[in-house]
Order: sequence, then C-alpha cells, then structure tokens
Amino acid sequence: MQDFWQAVLNWIYGFFGIDIIMDSLSKGQPVPAQGYLQAIFSGFLALLGIFTAYRAFYFVLGVFGRCRRYPEAPKDKKYAFIITAWNEEKVIANLIECIRHQDYPQELIEIFVVADNCTDRTAEIARECGAHVYEHHDPTQRSKGFGLHYLVEQMAKEMDIEKSFYAYTTLDADNVPAPDYITKINNFLQATGADECVAYRNSKNLSENWISAMCGVQAFGHSVNGLRARSILKTAQEMYGPSTTLRSYILADGGWKWTSLTEDLETVMDLTTRGYKTGYSEEAVFYEEQPTTLKLLWRQRVRWARGGLLAFKMYGGKLFKSFFKKPTWSKYDIFWQTFPLSFVFFWVGFLYQIASIILFLTIGDSGYFNWSNFLNYVITLFAGAYVSGFFINLVVIIREWKHFLLPLWKTVLYSILFPLYNVVDPLFAAMAAFIRPQWKHIDHHFVKDGKDLQAEERKKSQKKGMESDEEKA
Repeated sequence: MQDFWQAVLNWIYGFFGIDIIMDSLSKGQPVPAQGYLQAIFSGFLALLGIFTAYRAFYFVLGVFGRCRRYPEAPKDKKYAFIITAWNEEKVIANLIECIRHQDYPQELIEIFVVADNCTDRTAEIARECGAHVYEHHDPTQRSKGFGLHYLVEQMAKEMDIEKSFYAYTTLDADNVPAPDYITKINNFLQATGADECVAYRNSKNLSENWISAMCGVQAFGHSVNGLRARSILKTAQEMYGPSTTLRSYILADGGWKWTSLTEDLETVMDLTTRGYKTGYSEEAVFYEEQPTTLKLLWRQRVRWARGGLLAFKMYGGKLFKSFFKKPTWSKYDIFWQTFPLSFVFFWVGFLYQIASIILFLTIGDSGYFNWSNFLNYVITLFAGAYVSGFFINLVVIIREWKHFLLPLWKTVLYSILFPLYNVVDPLFAAMAAFIRPQWKHIDHHFVKDGKDLQAEERKKSQKKGMESDEEKA
C-alpha cells in the first residue's frame, strides 16, 4: 500500500512539474522554464477537473439510481407536435402515423410540419397524412432552428401560441415516439410544473451495423452520465435536438429564437439563464435513426462540435453572469455541461507540448524534455480515450441492456469498436475552431413503428424475467 501511494505521489509531482522544480532547488540551480510551464498548464487542467469532478457522482447515480415515476394525470391538455423536415419523404409518413397511434386522445393532438427547403414530396406526403404543413424556401436559413423559427412564426399568425396548446413538442422527421409518449410527458409536466421536458433517447436502427450501434450506445450514455442523476436530484436538464417539449408560454415569449447549428444547447443555456425549470421523463421514450456510415457520422459530429463552440460563445457568458447574480446548482451544472471541455483539454495539452519543444530547441532544457515525451503524450491521449471509453461503454450497455436490442455476440464484437468514437472525439473538438460546417442533408430511410419497437423491448425484458424465474426454480 505504501508503494501505491508513493507511485501516486510521484505521478502528481510529475504531472505538475513539482519534480523539476524540487530537483533544481535541491541543486541550488534556477528553476528551468519547463518547470513553470508544466506547473501552469497542468494546474489549469487540474482546476477544470476539480470544477467538473461532480460528474463522477452523476455517473454513479446514473448506474445505480432510478428515475422518478409520476402518477397518471388527466388527459385533458392539448399538445402540438412541431416538426422540421428537409427532404424526408421516406420517413415523414412513418412519424405522423406513430403520432396518430398515441394512446392520448387524438382530438387533443395537432401536428405541424415545416417542409424546410424541400425538393421532394415531403410536404405533399405530410398533408396526405393529415398534418398542417408550411413550406419554407430560403437556402440562407437552412437548419432545424431556422425551420422551427419559421414554423412558429407562421403558426402565430393563425392562432394564439400560448392559449391554443398546453405545450409544444419537437421531434425530428426520422424519430418515432412510443405509443404512450405524450401520456408520459403529460404526467411529468402536470406532476412537476416544469417548463420543459426531454424524453428517453432510444434508437430504432441499433442493429443495422456497428456504426449505428456505436451511436446508440452514445445516446444511452446521456441517461447514465447525466439525465438520470439530474432527475433524481431535481435539477435542470441538458437538452438534445429531438424530443424537447416546451410549455406554450415559452414560445409565446418571442417565438422560436434558437437557430444555431446546435439549437438544443442554445435552448438549454438560454432557458437556464432565464430561470426556467427544465426536466426529464425517462418513462417517455422516442426512437431516432442513427448514422450508418462514417461519412454521415463525420458530418454530424463535426457540426455538433462547431455548434457547441458557437452556442457557448453566445450564451456561456450570460449563464456565467446569471450564476453570480442568482446562484443555483442548475446554472453551475449546465455551464459546465455546455463548456467545450474536449476542445480545451485537447488544445491546452497540445500547446503545452509545442511550447515544451520550443523551449527544448531554443533554451535546451535537455534534462527535462525529450522527443519521447511528445510521443508518450500522443499515445496516452488516444490510448487513454480508448480504454476509458471501453469501460464506460460497457457499463452503459449493462445498465441499459433492456433497451439494447442487439444480439449478445454482436455486442461483444462491436464493443471493441465502440470506443473508437471516444478516440476521435478530441479530433472533432480540435477541428471545430477551424472548420465551417454547413447544415447538410442526412438521408433517413429506416421505417418502423414505435409500437413495434416498444414491443421488442418488452419481449426482451419478459424473456430475461422468465430465465430468472427458471434459475430460481
């Protein structure tokens, strides 16, 4: 045990450059610039680690905790689905039909679709399925945020946004809700009085290939790494693009105003800054289509990385100031949830290595730097991301196994590939400062009813229950 703590102490000394400083002082020599450099850079990273250390507690709660359940509420509130669709003729009918199969009174549900810069039959098909359709044609405003802005703006010309509906729920065209989706959302909103709600994010094409399965695991990770813990602690939730349900008075106050590449981050930062109560219902489930090619994965993740930086640039300062004016844990948590940690960690570490090389070449601190240090940094960065990603993904899969509709042999095989996302994530974050991704179309093709997907999960759970009973017998 003594050797263990000595190893830990040596690592700390090495990480902060204390060993360099102590070695110089013991020899009566001036402290080399390398020592100060390492102390400054490592100290900064350690400070960020301290500020976000609470996430380890969130993870433990996400693994072992259970979300709150809410009593059945009267089904007397009126809801509107607001949907953006850009050339989604293959899947838009599937979504509308799933909404029409909700176990909530259909006379209290309306569907509004904006055919956003479409060149196919999306608008025509949506009308045939009974949705209210608005067509938006402006190539300079091509994103989900701009589509929703236009849709709410047009709806406001024809109705009272606040009084016409109790709440508005957004879904992407490739999504499908479980049959009791609105019922569970309604239970949550009426029980908590929350201003906003997100639902459990599941995948409808998890088994299509290893890429879709990998993205599905990342989606499940949202619940384990934060959503579930925040629900247990009754604190503000993060949001993601699909499945954001907003009370009507929020949209009545200026319409849909969040139009960046990642409008979901922009929305949660704005609402938290303004003191709105955001929440999460794990009982409300929707299914989304995951990317199935590396090209689509690249396009999606690069846009998210760039959009995250822009959203934080727009609202990070406002949220920071709001915290000091009226401190709450929700503001602190959402600030660090949206803070571009991957971007900062990558560039701080990279710049430290570059600065060390410059000092080595110009001053010649040969006793404290060599080229193997840089190689070790690169190997540690990516190897560490892979190993940590492997174990975190393994825990997520075990915790969410009832939702993980993938054969065991494929799960074992794919588990080797899943952590590759964690390996390339720092690269996505690093490039976000230099690239200017455009909102590009992603071809969605997977058609399946939410009722069938929910039935598959229940069948898996029942089978597991039967096996447990047999083992007990």
